[in-house]
Amino acid sequence: MLHPWVESVRIAFQQAETPHNAAPMSAYMKNHFPFHGITSQHRTELLKDLLNKENLPEYRDLSLVCHQLWELPQREYVYAALSLLAKFNKRLNPSDIPWIIALITQKSWWDSVDTLAGSVLSSLVNRLPDTLWPHFEPLIGDDNFWLNRTAMIVQLKLRDKTDTDFLTAAILPHMHSKEFFLRKAIGWSLRQYARYNPQWVIDFVHQHEAELSGLSKREALKRL
Repeated sequence: MLHPWVESVRIAFQQAETPHNAAPMSAYMKNHFPFHGITSQHRTELLKDLLNKENLPEYRDLSLVCHQLWELPQREYVYAALSLLAKFNKRLNPSDIPWIIALITQKSWWDSVDTLAGSVLSSLVNRLPDTLWPHFEPLIGDDNFWLNRTAMIVQLKLRDKTDTDFLTAAILPHMHSKEFFLRKAIGWSLRQYARYNPQWVIDFVHQHEAELSGLSKREALKRL
């Protein structure tokens, strides 16, 4: 049985289905997922009342609600879960990390992974830096490259507080990877930190110039 909040989203989205938008939206995502064809602006309007404080689900139900939304076929439900998580951003704690990481491994693509890792989890680590190594070091060597990417970008919101030892540990094992999303993540994480410590990034790229891909180097040094 669906949680009442999930059921409300499902009804709203089904009623707003726009078939002529669905095919191009799915094509943009390499046809990995079906869509209802609801534009971002329309989706925001549909969720507005449900995301008001008085209509939010209880915090204790957050994991259940997000997982149920994730399991529904159309991609818009994933986006609804991400919008809901943003509302609970400041209440998330270390006990939430495992189930959020589990979501990263389900229906994985850049849109969900980057929001969960680079925004939701990164904000939590920014508040609770002691969670970085114990929760995210195991992801560095995981067989799932989306979890490798998560380890690389989970510090995006830490700015000048970025743990460079962890960033280095997350990047080094994957410098030779042919996977586009890892090469891109290496460059993205370095470019983000370059805003606060450009010399460190320049030195890192020069030190590992032979191992880093051209994409990673270009992304890392793009703003320098």
